[in-house]
Amino acid sequence: MAKQFINKDIFESIIDVGSGFFLAIIIQLTVFPLFDLHPTIFENFQIAIIFTIVSMTRSALWRRFFRKRR
Repeated sequence: MAKQFINKDIFESIIDVGSGFFLAIIIQLTVFPLFDLHPTIFENFQIAIIFTIVSMTRSALWRRFFRKRR
């Protein structure tokens, strides 16, 4: 039973992080030119990776915080 919850959590995390990564790239490609910023596609990937790592870390810390409060 616990393994099923772990697998579900991993699957949800992959979907969450993956969709956030691609959404970040799409937003950057759309919004950055409005501010006269023109990074290359490689630079957009690097920026998205940075935000993805920050997001994953933030989520893990909040998850630990709330699990400890139970």
